[in-house]
Amino acid sequence: MNKIYKFSAWWMACLVLLSSLTFTACDTNDLDTNQYKGGISLNVFGPSPVLRGGELRFLGCGLDQVASVLIPGCDAITDIQLISAEEIRVIVPQTALPGYVTLMLRNGESIVTKTQLTYSEPVSIESFSPESVRPGDVLTIKGDYLNLMSQVIFAEDVIVSDEMVVEGEEGTTESVNRFLKHTRNEIQVRVPEEAQRGKIILSDGAEIPNRLYSEVELQVVLPSVAEVADHNNIKPGATLTVTGENFDLVKEVRMENGEAMPFTYSAEQKALTFTIPRGAVNGPIYVVPASGVLVQVAEIKMATPEDVKAQETEITAGKELTLTGKNMDMIAAVLFPGVEKTVEPSSLSETEVKVMVPGEAQSGMIQLVLTSGETISGLELTITAPKYCHIVDENVLTMNDYFVGEDMVVDVVNIGELAEVQVAGTKVNYTSSGSQLTIPVPETAGHDSSVELISKDGTCKKYTVSFVKVIWTGKYPLPVNPDGGWNGNQELGWNGYDWSSVQPGTIITVYYTLDMEETNWQIKLGGCAIDWGELPTIPSQSLEAGSTKFSATLNEEDLEVLRRRSPDENKMYGLVVSGCNFTMTKVTLK
Repeated sequence: MNKIYKFSAWWMACLVLLSSLTFTACDTNDLDTNQYKGGISLNVFGPSPVLRGGELRFLGCGLDQVASVLIPGCDAITDIQLISAEEIRVIVPQTALPGYVTLMLRNGESIVTKTQLTYSEPVSIESFSPESVRPGDVLTIKGDYLNLMSQVIFAEDVIVSDEMVVEGEEGTTESVNRFLKHTRNEIQVRVPEEAQRGKIILSDGAEIPNRLYSEVELQVVLPSVAEVADHNNIKPGATLTVTGENFDLVKEVRMENGEAMPFTYSAEQKALTFTIPRGAVNGPIYVVPASGVLVQVAEIKMATPEDVKAQETEITAGKELTLTGKNMDMIAAVLFPGVEKTVEPSSLSETEVKVMVPGEAQSGMIQLVLTSGETISGLELTITAPKYCHIVDENVLTMNDYFVGEDMVVDVVNIGELAEVQVAGTKVNYTSSGSQLTIPVPETAGHDSSVELISKDGTCKKYTVSFVKVIWTGKYPLPVNPDGGWNGNQELGWNGYDWSSVQPGTIITVYYTLDMEETNWQIKLGGCAIDWGELPTIPSQSLEAGSTKFSATLNEEDLEVLRRRSPDENKMYGLVVSGCNFTMTKVTLK
Protein backbone atom coordinates (compact mmCIF):
# COMPACT_ATOMS: atom_id res chain seq x y z
CA MET A 1 0.00 0.00 0.00
CA ASN A 2 0.99 3.57 -0.50
CA LYS A 3 2.20 5.58 2.45
CA ILE A 4 1.29 9.18 3.24
CA TYR A 5 3.87 11.62 1.89
CA LYS A 6 5.22 13.92 4.58
CA PHE A 7 6.37 17.42 3.47
CA SER A 8 9.28 19.20 5.09
CA ALA A 9 8.81 22.67 6.51
CA TRP A 10 10.93 24.11 3.72
CA TRP A 11 8.80 22.48 1.05
CA MET A 12 5.63 23.64 2.71
CA ALA A 13 6.97 27.18 2.74
CA CYS A 14 7.73 26.91 -0.97
CA LEU A 15 4.19 25.81 -1.63
CA VAL A 16 2.87 28.86 0.17
CA LEU A 17 4.78 31.09 -2.22
CA LEU A 18 3.15 29.26 -5.12
CA SER A 19 -0.41 29.23 -3.77
CA SER A 20 -1.87 31.62 -1.23
CA LEU A 21 -5.01 29.52 -1.10
CA THR A 22 -3.43 26.60 0.66
CA PHE A 23 -1.24 28.01 3.42
CA THR A 24 -1.05 31.53 4.71
CA ALA A 25 1.73 33.65 6.18
CA CYS A 26 1.80 34.58 9.85
CA ASP A 27 2.55 37.45 12.18
CA THR A 28 5.13 36.71 14.88
CA ASN A 29 4.07 39.50 17.23
CA ASP A 30 7.63 40.78 17.56
CA LEU A 31 8.96 37.47 18.94
CA ASP A 32 12.50 36.36 18.09
CA THR A 33 11.90 34.54 14.80
CA ASN A 34 15.52 33.80 14.02
CA GLN A 35 15.35 30.00 13.72
CA TYR A 36 19.12 29.79 13.53
CA LYS A 37 19.34 31.24 17.05
CA GLY A 38 16.70 28.93 18.44
CA GLY A 39 13.84 31.46 18.27
CA ILE A 40 10.13 30.65 17.93
CA SER A 41 8.40 31.37 14.65
CA LEU A 42 5.37 30.37 12.62
CA ASN A 43 6.05 30.31 8.90
CA VAL A 44 2.86 28.78 7.47
CA PHE A 45 -0.35 27.08 8.54
CA GLY A 46 -3.07 25.23 6.66
CA PRO A 47 -4.83 23.98 4.77
CA SER A 48 -7.15 26.96 4.50
CA PRO A 49 -9.97 26.41 3.74
CA VAL A 50 -9.98 23.44 6.11
CA LEU A 51 -12.55 20.80 7.04
CA ARG A 52 -14.26 20.98 10.42
CA GLY A 53 -13.10 17.75 12.04
CA GLY A 54 -10.07 17.84 9.76
CA GLU A 55 -6.40 18.30 10.48
CA LEU A 56 -4.76 21.73 10.71
CA ARG A 57 -0.97 21.93 10.40
CA PHE A 58 1.47 24.59 11.61
CA LEU A 59 5.07 24.80 10.34
CA GLY A 60 7.84 26.95 11.73
CA CYS A 61 10.50 26.85 14.40
CA GLY A 62 10.35 26.10 18.11
CA LEU A 63 6.74 24.92 17.85
CA ASP A 64 7.32 22.42 20.64
CA GLN A 65 6.88 25.46 22.90
CA VAL A 66 3.19 25.84 21.91
CA ALA A 67 0.94 25.06 24.90
CA SER A 68 -2.46 25.56 23.23
CA VAL A 69 -4.12 26.63 19.98
CA LEU A 70 -7.03 29.11 19.97
CA ILE A 71 -9.54 28.93 17.10
CA PRO A 72 -12.60 31.22 17.15
CA GLY A 73 -15.75 29.49 18.38
CA CYS A 74 -13.84 26.79 20.31
CA ASP A 75 -12.26 26.15 23.68
CA ALA A 76 -8.47 26.20 23.82
CA ILE A 77 -7.08 23.15 22.05
CA THR A 78 -4.41 21.44 24.16
CA ASP A 79 -4.48 18.07 22.39
CA ILE A 80 -1.57 18.92 20.11
CA GLN A 81 0.19 16.34 17.96
CA LEU A 82 3.89 17.18 18.09
CA ILE A 83 5.52 15.97 14.88
CA SER A 84 8.77 17.86 15.57
CA ALA A 85 9.95 21.25 16.78
CA GLU A 86 9.15 22.41 13.22
CA GLU A 87 5.62 20.98 12.93
CA ILE A 88 2.50 20.57 15.07
CA ARG A 89 -1.03 19.42 14.17
CA VAL A 90 -4.49 19.77 15.72
CA ILE A 91 -8.01 18.58 14.86
CA VAL A 92 -10.42 21.41 14.06
CA PRO A 93 -13.57 21.22 16.29
CA GLN A 94 -17.03 21.19 14.67
CA THR A 95 -17.87 24.47 16.44
CA ALA A 96 -14.96 26.32 14.82
CA LEU A 97 -15.66 29.70 13.21
CA PRO A 98 -13.73 31.71 10.63
CA GLY A 99 -11.07 34.01 12.07
CA TYR A 100 -7.48 34.41 13.18
CA VAL A 101 -5.72 31.54 14.93
CA THR A 102 -3.59 32.13 18.02
CA LEU A 103 -0.72 29.94 19.24
CA MET A 104 -0.25 30.30 23.01
CA LEU A 105 3.35 29.68 24.11
CA ARG A 106 4.55 28.18 27.37
CA ASN A 107 6.20 31.50 28.30
CA GLY A 108 2.81 33.28 28.18
CA GLU A 109 3.42 35.02 24.84
CA SER A 110 1.50 34.29 21.65
CA ILE A 111 1.67 34.17 17.89
CA VAL A 112 -1.36 35.27 15.84
CA THR A 113 -1.85 34.29 12.21
CA LYS A 114 -1.75 37.11 9.71
CA THR A 115 -4.75 35.83 7.77
CA GLN A 116 -8.03 34.26 8.84
CA LEU A 117 -8.76 30.57 8.81
CA THR A 118 -11.66 29.61 6.50
CA TYR A 119 -13.64 26.41 6.01
CA SER A 120 -14.58 24.19 3.07
CA GLU A 121 -17.75 22.19 2.49
CA PRO A 122 -18.85 20.36 5.63
CA VAL A 123 -17.50 16.91 4.82
CA SER A 124 -18.59 14.58 7.59
CA ILE A 125 -18.33 10.96 8.70
CA GLU A 126 -21.62 9.89 10.27
CA SER A 127 -20.83 6.19 10.70
CA PHE A 128 -18.99 3.22 9.35
CA SER A 129 -19.90 -0.45 9.38
CA PRO A 130 -19.08 -3.02 10.40
CA GLU A 131 -17.20 -1.61 13.36
CA SER A 132 -15.07 -4.78 13.49
CA VAL A 133 -13.64 -6.13 10.23
CA ARG A 134 -11.34 -8.82 8.85
CA PRO A 135 -8.89 -8.01 6.08
CA GLY A 136 -10.78 -8.48 2.84
CA ASP A 137 -14.15 -7.40 4.28
CA VAL A 138 -16.10 -4.55 2.70
CA LEU A 139 -16.17 -1.42 4.87
CA THR A 140 -19.03 1.05 4.35
CA ILE A 141 -18.50 4.68 5.38
CA LYS A 142 -21.51 7.01 5.47
CA GLY A 143 -21.57 10.79 5.75
CA ASP A 144 -21.89 13.90 3.63
CA TYR A 145 -19.81 15.34 0.79
CA LEU A 146 -17.84 12.09 0.71
CA ASN A 147 -17.58 12.53 -3.04
CA LEU A 148 -14.92 15.19 -2.35
CA MET A 149 -12.63 12.65 -0.65
CA SER A 150 -10.46 10.34 -2.75
CA GLN A 151 -8.56 8.30 -0.15
CA VAL A 152 -9.40 6.08 2.78
CA ILE A 153 -6.43 5.80 5.11
CA PHE A 154 -6.22 2.95 7.60
CA ALA A 155 -3.76 2.73 10.50
CA GLU A 156 -0.80 2.68 10.07
CA ASP A 157 -0.77 4.89 6.94
CA VAL A 158 -2.26 2.20 4.70
CA ILE A 159 -3.93 4.04 1.83
CA VAL A 160 -6.66 2.91 -0.52
CA SER A 161 -7.25 5.48 -3.27
CA ASP A 162 -10.37 5.85 -5.38
CA GLU A 163 -8.19 5.85 -8.45
CA MET A 164 -4.67 4.51 -8.55
CA VAL A 165 -2.25 4.57 -11.46
CA VAL A 166 -0.57 1.20 -11.97
CA GLU A 167 1.91 -0.10 -14.48
CA GLY A 168 0.42 -2.15 -17.28
CA GLU A 169 2.01 -4.34 -19.90
CA GLU A 170 4.90 -3.05 -22.00
CA GLY A 171 5.47 0.01 -19.83
CA THR A 172 1.93 1.39 -20.16
CA THR A 173 -0.04 2.83 -17.25
CA GLU A 174 -3.68 2.46 -16.40
CA SER A 175 -6.09 3.75 -13.78
CA VAL A 176 -7.64 1.25 -11.39
CA ASN A 177 -10.72 2.07 -9.32
CA ARG A 178 -10.11 0.84 -5.77
CA PHE A 179 -13.37 2.10 -4.22
CA LEU A 180 -16.29 -0.31 -4.59
CA LYS A 181 -18.76 2.57 -4.24
CA HIS A 182 -18.20 6.32 -4.16
CA THR A 183 -21.11 8.79 -3.81
CA ARG A 184 -21.83 11.97 -1.88
CA ASN A 185 -23.15 9.99 1.07
CA GLU A 186 -21.30 6.67 0.92
CA ILE A 187 -17.88 5.09 0.32
CA GLN A 188 -17.36 1.35 0.15
CA VAL A 189 -13.86 -0.07 0.20
CA ARG A 190 -12.29 -3.48 0.78
CA VAL A 191 -10.15 -3.61 3.92
CA PRO A 192 -6.49 -4.22 2.95
CA GLU A 193 -4.42 -6.96 4.58
CA GLU A 194 -2.05 -4.39 6.09
CA ALA A 195 -4.77 -2.44 7.91
CA GLN A 196 -4.52 -2.11 11.69
CA ARG A 197 -6.84 -1.04 14.48
CA GLY A 198 -7.25 2.74 14.60
CA LYS A 199 -9.21 5.73 13.38
CA ILE A 200 -10.21 5.95 9.74
CA ILE A 201 -8.95 8.98 7.86
CA LEU A 202 -10.58 10.42 4.75
CA SER A 203 -8.36 12.58 2.55
CA ASP A 204 -8.87 14.58 -0.63
CA GLY A 205 -5.48 13.33 -1.84
CA ALA A 206 -4.12 16.83 -2.52
CA GLU A 207 -0.43 17.60 -2.22
CA ILE A 208 -1.30 19.30 1.05
CA PRO A 209 -4.37 17.25 1.92
CA ASN A 210 -7.55 17.92 3.82
CA ARG A 211 -7.91 15.02 6.22
CA LEU A 212 -10.98 14.04 8.22
CA TYR A 213 -10.72 11.60 11.16
CA SER A 214 -13.44 9.25 12.41
CA GLU A 215 -14.48 9.75 16.02
CA VAL A 216 -14.18 6.05 16.93
CA GLU A 217 -11.58 3.48 15.99
CA LEU A 218 -12.08 0.74 13.46
CA GLN A 219 -11.50 -2.67 15.04
CA VAL A 220 -9.46 -4.97 12.81
CA VAL A 221 -9.66 -8.66 13.67
CA LEU A 222 -6.36 -10.29 14.63
CA PRO A 223 -5.35 -13.90 15.22
CA SER A 224 -5.98 -14.79 18.85
CA VAL A 225 -5.75 -17.54 21.44
CA ALA A 226 -7.93 -18.09 24.46
CA GLU A 227 -4.85 -18.30 26.67
CA VAL A 228 -1.11 -17.94 26.06
CA ALA A 229 0.28 -21.42 26.62
CA ASP A 230 3.48 -22.03 28.60
CA HIS A 231 5.83 -24.67 27.21
CA ASN A 232 8.74 -25.65 29.44
CA ASN A 233 11.78 -27.85 28.97
CA ILE A 234 11.67 -27.36 25.20
CA LYS A 235 14.40 -28.62 22.88
CA PRO A 236 15.24 -27.73 19.28
CA GLY A 237 13.24 -29.92 16.94
CA ALA A 238 10.23 -30.02 19.23
CA THR A 239 6.90 -29.59 17.45
CA LEU A 240 4.35 -27.28 19.09
CA THR A 241 0.71 -26.82 18.18
CA VAL A 242 -1.43 -23.84 19.23
CA THR A 243 -5.16 -23.43 18.61
CA GLY A 244 -7.04 -20.20 18.24
CA GLU A 245 -9.17 -17.99 16.05
CA ASN A 246 -8.44 -16.32 12.72
CA PHE A 247 -5.19 -18.20 12.23
CA ASP A 248 -5.83 -18.06 8.49
CA LEU A 249 -4.58 -14.46 8.71
CA VAL A 250 -1.14 -15.54 9.96
CA LYS A 251 1.75 -14.81 7.60
CA GLU A 252 4.61 -15.61 9.97
CA VAL A 253 5.42 -17.33 13.26
CA ARG A 254 8.25 -15.51 15.00
CA MET A 255 10.40 -15.83 18.12
CA GLU A 256 11.45 -13.00 20.42
CA ASN A 257 14.82 -12.72 18.63
CA GLY A 258 13.01 -12.06 15.34
CA GLU A 259 13.74 -15.47 13.80
CA ALA A 260 10.83 -16.82 11.78
CA MET A 261 9.76 -20.46 11.93
CA PRO A 262 8.08 -22.51 9.19
CA PHE A 263 4.51 -23.42 10.12
CA THR A 264 1.46 -25.25 8.87
CA TYR A 265 -2.18 -24.24 9.33
CA SER A 266 -5.14 -26.53 9.80
CA ALA A 267 -8.47 -24.82 9.12
CA GLU A 268 -10.37 -27.83 10.46
CA GLN A 269 -8.55 -27.79 13.79
CA LYS A 270 -8.04 -24.02 13.86
CA ALA A 271 -4.42 -24.77 14.69
CA LEU A 272 -0.89 -23.73 13.81
CA THR A 273 1.96 -26.22 14.04
CA PHE A 274 5.62 -25.18 14.02
CA THR A 275 9.00 -26.67 14.86
CA ILE A 276 11.41 -25.07 17.34
CA PRO A 277 14.70 -24.36 15.52
CA ARG A 278 18.23 -24.75 16.83
CA GLY A 279 19.18 -21.44 18.41
CA ALA A 280 15.72 -20.86 19.88
CA VAL A 281 15.67 -18.60 22.93
CA ASN A 282 13.48 -18.32 26.00
CA GLY A 283 10.52 -16.04 25.57
CA PRO A 284 7.30 -15.44 23.65
CA ILE A 285 6.21 -16.95 20.36
CA TYR A 286 4.28 -14.52 18.14
CA VAL A 287 2.04 -14.91 15.15
CA VAL A 288 2.16 -12.05 12.68
CA PRO A 289 -0.56 -11.11 10.17
CA ALA A 290 0.05 -8.95 7.10
CA SER A 291 -0.40 -5.82 9.23
CA GLY A 292 2.78 -6.66 11.15
CA VAL A 293 1.03 -6.63 14.55
CA LEU A 294 2.64 -9.12 16.93
CA VAL A 295 0.19 -11.43 18.72
CA GLN A 296 1.65 -13.67 21.39
CA VAL A 297 0.35 -17.24 21.31
CA ALA A 298 2.88 -19.11 23.44
CA GLU A 299 5.75 -18.77 25.90
CA ILE A 300 8.67 -21.19 25.74
CA LYS A 301 11.48 -21.99 28.13
CA MET A 302 14.31 -24.01 26.66
CA ALA A 303 15.67 -27.03 28.47
CA THR A 304 19.04 -26.69 30.21
CA PRO A 305 21.60 -29.30 31.26
CA GLU A 306 21.04 -30.74 34.72
CA ASP A 307 23.13 -32.83 37.13
CA VAL A 308 26.27 -32.26 35.03
CA LYS A 309 29.20 -34.44 36.13
CA ALA A 310 32.62 -35.22 34.71
CA GLN A 311 34.05 -38.72 34.51
CA GLU A 312 37.36 -37.16 35.51
CA THR A 313 37.61 -33.94 37.48
CA GLU A 314 41.38 -34.10 37.06
CA ILE A 315 42.39 -34.39 33.41
CA THR A 316 45.39 -33.73 31.18
CA ALA A 317 45.05 -31.06 28.49
CA GLY A 318 44.63 -32.64 25.08
CA LYS A 319 42.62 -35.56 26.45
CA GLU A 320 38.95 -36.19 25.79
CA LEU A 321 36.60 -35.02 28.54
CA THR A 322 33.33 -36.87 29.09
CA LEU A 323 30.42 -35.01 30.72
CA THR A 324 27.20 -36.73 31.77
CA GLY A 325 23.82 -35.46 32.93
CA LYS A 326 20.32 -34.60 31.70
CA ASN A 327 19.57 -32.51 28.59
CA MET A 328 23.20 -32.69 27.55
CA ASP A 329 22.13 -32.37 23.91
CA MET A 330 21.42 -28.70 24.66
CA ILE A 331 25.18 -28.03 24.84
CA ALA A 332 26.52 -26.41 21.67
CA ALA A 333 30.09 -25.85 22.88
CA VAL A 334 32.33 -25.77 25.95
CA LEU A 335 34.54 -22.86 27.02
CA PHE A 336 37.65 -23.78 29.01
CA PRO A 337 39.56 -21.44 31.34
CA GLY A 338 42.53 -19.85 29.60
CA VAL A 339 41.10 -20.55 26.12
CA GLU A 340 39.52 -17.79 24.03
CA LYS A 341 37.56 -19.96 21.61
CA THR A 342 34.85 -22.45 22.46
CA VAL A 343 35.25 -26.14 21.65
CA GLU A 344 32.43 -28.03 19.96
CA PRO A 345 31.62 -31.54 21.22
CA SER A 346 33.12 -34.49 19.37
CA SER A 347 30.03 -36.53 20.28
CA LEU A 348 26.68 -35.56 21.71
CA SER A 349 23.63 -37.29 23.18
CA GLU A 350 20.84 -36.50 25.62
CA THR A 351 22.88 -37.90 28.52
CA GLU A 352 26.53 -37.51 27.45
CA VAL A 353 28.91 -35.02 25.83
CA LYS A 354 32.50 -35.67 24.81
CA VAL A 355 34.85 -32.78 24.10
CA MET A 356 38.62 -32.42 23.63
CA VAL A 357 40.41 -30.36 26.25
CA PRO A 358 42.58 -27.76 24.45
CA GLY A 359 46.30 -27.91 25.07
CA GLU A 360 46.34 -24.40 26.55
CA ALA A 361 43.42 -25.03 28.92
CA GLN A 362 43.88 -24.18 32.61
CA SER A 363 42.27 -25.36 35.82
CA GLY A 364 39.00 -23.68 36.79
CA MET A 365 35.29 -23.49 36.03
CA ILE A 366 34.28 -24.59 32.55
CA GLN A 367 31.35 -22.80 30.85
CA LEU A 368 28.64 -24.54 28.85
CA VAL A 369 27.41 -22.68 25.79
CA LEU A 370 23.82 -23.73 25.02
CA THR A 371 22.07 -23.95 21.65
CA SER A 372 20.19 -20.76 22.56
CA GLY A 373 23.46 -18.85 22.86
CA GLU A 374 23.12 -18.65 26.64
CA THR A 375 26.21 -19.51 28.69
CA ILE A 376 25.95 -21.27 32.06
CA SER A 377 28.54 -22.42 34.54
CA GLY A 378 29.53 -26.07 34.31
CA LEU A 379 31.86 -27.52 36.91
CA GLU A 380 35.36 -27.16 38.33
CA LEU A 381 38.16 -29.07 36.62
CA THR A 382 41.80 -29.56 37.50
CA ILE A 383 43.67 -29.51 34.20
CA THR A 384 47.33 -30.53 34.02
CA ALA A 385 49.72 -29.72 31.20
CA PRO A 386 50.10 -32.56 28.69
CA LYS A 387 53.31 -34.60 28.60
CA TYR A 388 52.87 -35.81 25.03
CA CYS A 389 53.54 -33.95 21.76
CA HIS A 390 50.65 -31.99 20.33
CA ILE A 391 49.92 -28.96 18.13
CA VAL A 392 49.74 -25.68 20.07
CA ASP A 393 46.74 -24.22 18.20
CA GLU A 394 44.54 -26.62 16.22
CA ASN A 395 42.77 -23.70 14.54
CA VAL A 396 45.75 -23.29 12.20
CA LEU A 397 44.76 -26.57 10.54
CA THR A 398 41.62 -24.96 9.09
CA MET A 399 42.98 -21.43 8.70
CA ASN A 400 46.05 -22.36 6.62
CA ASP A 401 46.48 -24.23 3.35
CA TYR A 402 48.81 -27.25 3.37
CA PHE A 403 49.82 -28.62 -0.03
CA VAL A 404 50.29 -32.21 -1.18
CA GLY A 405 53.94 -32.78 -2.03
CA GLU A 406 55.14 -29.85 0.09
CA ASP A 407 56.07 -29.37 3.76
CA MET A 408 53.54 -28.77 6.52
CA VAL A 409 55.00 -26.58 9.30
CA VAL A 410 53.24 -26.34 12.69
CA ASP A 411 54.14 -25.25 16.23
CA VAL A 412 53.98 -28.06 18.80
CA VAL A 413 54.41 -28.63 22.53
CA ASN A 414 56.69 -31.31 24.02
CA ILE A 415 58.48 -31.93 20.74
CA GLY A 416 61.13 -33.95 22.59
CA GLU A 417 58.47 -36.58 23.37
CA LEU A 418 57.64 -37.14 19.69
CA ALA A 419 58.47 -40.61 18.37
CA GLU A 420 56.63 -40.89 15.05
CA VAL A 421 54.50 -38.95 12.55
CA GLN A 422 51.98 -40.44 10.13
CA VAL A 423 50.08 -38.62 7.36
CA ALA A 424 47.14 -40.38 5.69
CA GLY A 425 48.34 -43.64 7.22
CA THR A 426 51.87 -43.23 5.85
CA LYS A 427 54.88 -42.87 8.14
CA VAL A 428 56.90 -39.77 7.15
CA ASN A 429 60.37 -38.48 8.02
CA TYR A 430 59.78 -35.28 9.96
CA THR A 431 62.27 -32.64 11.10
CA SER A 432 62.15 -30.18 13.97
CA SER A 433 63.64 -26.88 15.01
CA GLY A 434 62.80 -25.52 18.43
CA SER A 435 59.03 -25.83 18.75
CA GLN A 436 58.49 -26.02 14.98
CA LEU A 437 57.67 -29.36 13.41
CA THR A 438 58.14 -29.81 9.64
CA ILE A 439 56.10 -32.64 8.12
CA PRO A 440 56.44 -33.68 4.45
CA VAL A 441 52.99 -34.28 2.92
CA PRO A 442 52.88 -37.46 0.76
CA GLU A 443 51.04 -37.74 -2.55
CA THR A 444 48.51 -40.04 -0.86
CA ALA A 445 47.15 -37.18 1.26
CA GLY A 446 43.94 -35.42 0.30
CA HIS A 447 40.61 -34.29 1.69
CA ASP A 448 40.10 -34.99 5.42
CA SER A 449 43.38 -36.89 5.77
CA SER A 450 44.71 -37.85 9.19
CA VAL A 451 47.86 -36.40 10.76
CA GLU A 452 49.01 -38.45 13.76
CA LEU A 453 51.63 -37.36 16.29
CA ILE A 454 52.72 -40.44 18.27
CA SER A 455 54.65 -39.76 21.49
CA LYS A 456 57.18 -42.02 23.24
CA ASP A 457 54.62 -42.99 25.89
CA GLY A 458 52.33 -44.32 23.15
CA THR A 459 49.91 -41.38 23.19
CA CYS A 460 48.62 -40.69 19.69
CA LYS A 461 47.27 -37.21 18.98
CA LYS A 462 45.23 -37.40 15.78
CA TYR A 463 44.19 -34.41 13.65
CA THR A 464 42.13 -34.13 10.47
CA VAL A 465 43.49 -31.91 7.68
CA SER A 466 42.11 -31.21 4.20
CA PHE A 467 45.27 -31.04 2.11
CA VAL A 468 45.36 -29.00 -1.04
CA LYS A 469 46.39 -30.76 -4.23
CA VAL A 470 48.73 -28.76 -6.48
CA ILE A 471 47.90 -29.43 -10.14
CA TRP A 472 50.13 -26.79 -11.74
CA THR A 473 53.11 -24.60 -10.75
CA GLY A 474 55.28 -22.18 -12.67
CA LYS A 475 55.40 -18.54 -13.72
CA TYR A 476 53.02 -17.70 -16.53
CA PRO A 477 52.60 -13.97 -17.32
CA LEU A 478 49.18 -12.84 -18.50
CA PRO A 479 49.70 -9.33 -19.92
CA VAL A 480 47.31 -7.63 -22.30
CA ASN A 481 48.09 -8.37 -25.95
CA PRO A 482 48.93 -5.47 -28.28
CA ASP A 483 45.50 -5.88 -29.88
CA GLY A 484 43.87 -5.52 -26.45
CA GLY A 485 43.00 -9.20 -26.06
CA TRP A 486 43.74 -11.46 -23.07
CA ASN A 487 46.37 -14.17 -22.87
CA GLY A 488 45.53 -17.62 -21.57
CA ASN A 489 47.26 -20.64 -20.03
CA GLN A 490 46.02 -23.95 -21.52
CA GLU A 491 48.48 -26.26 -19.74
CA LEU A 492 45.57 -27.73 -17.73
CA GLY A 493 43.66 -28.35 -20.95
CA TRP A 494 44.07 -30.76 -23.87
CA ASN A 495 44.82 -33.75 -21.59
CA GLY A 496 47.05 -31.62 -19.39
CA TYR A 497 45.02 -32.78 -16.38
CA ASP A 498 42.48 -35.54 -15.78
CA TRP A 499 39.31 -33.72 -14.68
CA SER A 500 37.26 -36.93 -14.58
CA SER A 501 38.32 -37.62 -10.98
CA VAL A 502 37.39 -34.15 -9.68
CA GLN A 503 34.18 -34.08 -7.62
CA PRO A 504 31.52 -31.33 -7.59
CA GLY A 505 32.13 -28.95 -4.70
CA THR A 506 35.92 -28.99 -5.17
CA ILE A 507 37.51 -25.57 -4.62
CA ILE A 508 39.92 -24.48 -7.34
CA THR A 509 42.43 -21.74 -6.43
CA VAL A 510 44.68 -19.79 -8.78
CA TYR A 511 47.67 -18.14 -7.09
CA TYR A 512 49.25 -15.09 -8.74
CA THR A 513 51.31 -11.92 -8.43
CA LEU A 514 49.79 -8.70 -9.70
CA ASP A 515 51.52 -6.30 -12.11
CA MET A 516 51.54 -3.23 -9.84
CA GLU A 517 52.26 -0.89 -12.74
CA GLU A 518 48.66 -1.53 -13.79
CA THR A 519 45.37 -0.89 -12.00
CA ASN A 520 43.09 -3.25 -13.92
CA TRP A 521 43.46 -6.94 -13.06
CA GLN A 522 40.99 -9.56 -14.23
CA ILE A 523 40.77 -13.33 -14.31
CA LYS A 524 38.55 -15.84 -16.12
CA LEU A 525 38.32 -19.60 -15.67
CA GLY A 526 37.23 -20.87 -19.06
CA GLY A 527 36.73 -24.06 -20.99
CA CYS A 528 38.83 -24.99 -24.00
CA ALA A 529 35.71 -26.77 -25.26
CA ILE A 530 33.71 -23.52 -25.39
CA ASP A 531 36.30 -21.28 -27.08
CA TRP A 532 37.69 -19.97 -23.81
CA GLY A 533 34.23 -18.92 -22.63
CA GLU A 534 33.78 -18.63 -18.86
CA LEU A 535 32.69 -21.74 -16.97
CA PRO A 536 28.90 -21.91 -16.46
CA THR A 537 28.85 -21.03 -12.74
CA ILE A 538 32.09 -19.02 -12.44
CA PRO A 539 31.90 -15.53 -14.01
CA SER A 540 34.95 -13.43 -14.83
CA GLN A 541 36.23 -11.45 -11.87
CA SER A 542 38.14 -8.25 -11.21
CA LEU A 543 41.03 -8.82 -8.80
CA GLU A 544 41.60 -6.56 -5.81
CA ALA A 545 44.84 -4.71 -5.26
CA GLY A 546 47.06 -6.64 -2.84
CA SER A 547 45.33 -9.99 -3.48
CA THR A 548 47.38 -13.13 -4.15
CA LYS A 549 44.82 -15.80 -5.00
CA PHE A 550 41.39 -16.37 -6.55
CA SER A 551 39.15 -19.26 -5.46
CA ALA A 552 35.92 -20.67 -6.86
CA THR A 553 33.82 -23.79 -6.39
CA LEU A 554 33.55 -26.20 -9.32
CA ASN A 555 29.98 -27.38 -9.78
CA GLU A 556 28.78 -30.26 -11.95
CA GLU A 557 27.99 -27.88 -14.84
CA ASP A 558 31.57 -26.59 -14.80
CA LEU A 559 33.10 -30.08 -14.66
CA GLU A 560 30.95 -31.27 -17.56
CA VAL A 561 32.61 -28.58 -19.73
CA LEU A 562 36.11 -29.50 -18.50
CA ARG A 563 35.56 -33.24 -19.08
CA ARG A 564 34.45 -32.95 -22.70
CA ARG A 565 36.66 -34.69 -25.26
CA SER A 566 37.59 -33.65 -28.77
CA PRO A 567 36.01 -36.00 -31.33
CA ASP A 568 39.13 -36.26 -33.48
CA GLU A 569 41.98 -36.74 -30.99
CA ASN A 570 39.88 -37.89 -28.01
CA LYS A 571 41.62 -35.37 -25.79
CA MET A 572 39.96 -33.92 -22.68
CA TYR A 573 39.37 -30.26 -23.46
CA GLY A 574 40.01 -29.10 -19.87
CA LEU A 575 40.73 -25.66 -18.40
CA VAL A 576 42.13 -22.39 -19.71
CA VAL A 577 43.06 -19.63 -17.25
CA SER A 578 42.95 -16.23 -18.92
CA GLY A 579 43.02 -12.64 -17.77
CA CYS A 580 45.19 -9.56 -17.72
CA ASN A 581 48.00 -7.93 -15.79
CA PHE A 582 49.07 -10.74 -13.44
CA THR A 583 51.51 -13.69 -13.38
CA MET A 584 50.00 -17.07 -12.60
CA THR A 585 52.16 -19.13 -10.19
CA LYS A 586 50.07 -22.06 -8.90
CA VAL A 587 46.74 -23.87 -9.32
CA THR A 588 45.32 -26.09 -6.57
CA LEU A 589 42.27 -28.24 -5.86
CA LYS A 590 40.74 -28.78 -2.41
